[in-house]
Amino acid sequence: MTSSGTVRGLSWGTVAIFAIMGLGLGAGARAATVSVLDNVSTFSTLEAYGGGMLSDPTYDQQTGQGEDDFVGDGTNGYYGFYYKYGQINGTDSLVFRVRLNALTTQQGTPKFSGNIRIGVDGDGDGNVDLYFGVATGSGQVPEITFQNPTGTAPDANTSPNTSALGTRYGTIATSASNYDYSEVTDGSNYHTNKVNQPNTDAFLTFALPFSTFKAYLESQLSGVTITTASFLRFVAFSATNSNTVNQDLYGATGIGTVRYDQGGGFSNYYGVDGKVIPEASTFVQFAMLALGVLGWRRKRGMRDRVP
Repeated sequence: MTSSGTVRGLSWGTVAIFAIMGLGLGAGARAATVSVLDNVSTFSTLEAYGGGMLSDPTYDQQTGQGEDDFVGDGTNGYYGFYYKYGQINGTDSLVFRVRLNALTTQQGTPKFSGNIRIGVDGDGDGNVDLYFGVATGSGQVPEITFQNPTGTAPDANTSPNTSALGTRYGTIATSASNYDYSEVTDGSNYHTNKVNQPNTDAFLTFALPFSTFKAYLESQLSGVTITTASFLRFVAFSATNSNTVNQDLYGATGIGTVRYDQGGGFSNYYGVDGKVIPEASTFVQFAMLALGVLGWRRKRGMRDRVP
């Protein structure tokens, strides 16, 4: 999607038509039961917007806390930004997981004490429309929080240096069903700033109801309805506080100033069910097939009505 409103050469309206026709990804699909404790192999890994998988294999956290450094690459299948969609306790939910460079503990128990945010572009214009994620403070129990983008249009929230997060205006209390912070389960051990000295990595996983996500995202958009057939893209970052992007941006080296949609961290477009948007050629094939079927039915119907 570019600022002119196209997805890989298709107009946003064309994408919407496909969704309405039932060709949108995930349309009518029944959500499976999922858990924040599910094995990482059951999650989808997110592709980069420009192609290939999103990855972040080096220590590039900017403020010195290795536990807030994203890590992940495809060399051994240890990706670092995961997603899945399904039902938790009967509620349709979005589940996100990130891989962090160091596990922190308190009295021997894993305890996350940072800030992880995910930004979502809900209308394809290149700007983050909603921030959400895990927030903590000194001694604070982690919360799942929502924040509106702030800044001056038209370039606000298009890159780390133009992004600003507003006051937290919605929170969800964490529990065993929607939050987990624990040692990795796939054997990955990246090093922090000490080369050749690997350390235990951590998975941070959180879930939120689709209905809540939908309500908050729609409140930041004008005239856009979010459904399970909507195409969204995501960017993840860590921060020392609740209103900036100042530690690590997943999918880019350091923080930088590159636009999220020009190699600076945006994922590809995904349906809410986690399936990537097809290439433009696939849509064209769908369109030709659909138009052919509709034309055949119309011609057949007219012939059948001829006396």
